[in-house]
Amino acid sequence: MFELFLYHVSLCLPLFLLVLMGWVLARIKMFSAEAVRHLSDFVFRFLMPVMLFDLLSDLSAMPPVDWRVVIAFFSSCFIVHLLGRGVGRAFGLDNTGKTLFGMAAIFGNNVQLGVPIMQVSLGEAAMPTISILIIFSVLLLWTAAIACVEFGKGEGPVNTRKILLSMTRVVKNPIVLGILLGGAFGLTGWHLPDFADRTLGLVSQATTPMALTVVGMGLAQHRFAAGLPKGLSISLLKLVAQPLIVFALCRVMGLSEIVTQAAVLTAALPVAINIYMMAVDFRSKEGAASNAIFVSTILSAVTIPIVLTLLGVTGLQS
Repeated sequence: MFELFLYHVSLCLPLFLLVLMGWVLARIKMFSAEAVRHLSDFVFRFLMPVMLFDLLSDLSAMPPVDWRVVIAFFSSCFIVHLLGRGVGRAFGLDNTGKTLFGMAAIFGNNVQLGVPIMQVSLGEAAMPTISILIIFSVLLLWTAAIACVEFGKGEGPVNTRKILLSMTRVVKNPIVLGILLGGAFGLTGWHLPDFADRTLGLVSQATTPMALTVVGMGLAQHRFAAGLPKGLSISLLKLVAQPLIVFALCRVMGLSEIVTQAAVLTAALPVAINIYMMAVDFRSKEGAASNAIFVSTILSAVTIPIVLTLLGVTGLQS
């Protein structure tokens, strides 16, 4: 067991070293905050969608998606969100603060960190599962957060336009577009011309190091000391509680090994940087959100290899 753990540490270590490298580059101000923002946009709006298109362009040759994983994963989100709101209540937070607390406990860094980790640990067989979870995360979690805030105000009319607008934005999300277009092309069974396939391959090779470096640069903008007790509580819910609940639900529903591994590993990812954007948008608990992102990402360098070991992942899946 310990040897398997060390194997997963060595497997994931280069990925987290890239995150560390990005953090150092930003801390020594080799790149300005504006440059970091532009690099992040480049990764999010171009590199990652192209890589996801490339990965899913052979979807017809991959295992079919077991849609029950959506029920298992988002049932865990509902349970953990309620737990998060309960912990937020113990901290004396208002409705917006409790909503943010609960959302931080379930909104993981599925794209910039999750996709690279999934590739090196589970392989392309896991991509249909994580792609479905990414799409529904973008659609459901952000919309649910806005709805919770709006319905919890208790004063004035509910801003239904804002809720509906958040739902329509999902189709404009570059990540979702990359998944949908890649999946649609993959289901046709067609193959790209060799020159196009090799070009996409080159872009895909550049995506993982760029995405992880940008994650580190983003972390450099957050402080460790801001809201530490709240950040640690969120991190425990995100890195421990949700993976355990997802695993239990997958087992109860009889999902296959690769689907269970993909769902649990997705649940074990650290808090997404989107949570800080959500905190700024809601004007609530920016310090706690900032700390949760920073702490959970650091802790995940240890917890993710532990999760992979407990799941019995012994090598790259075919």
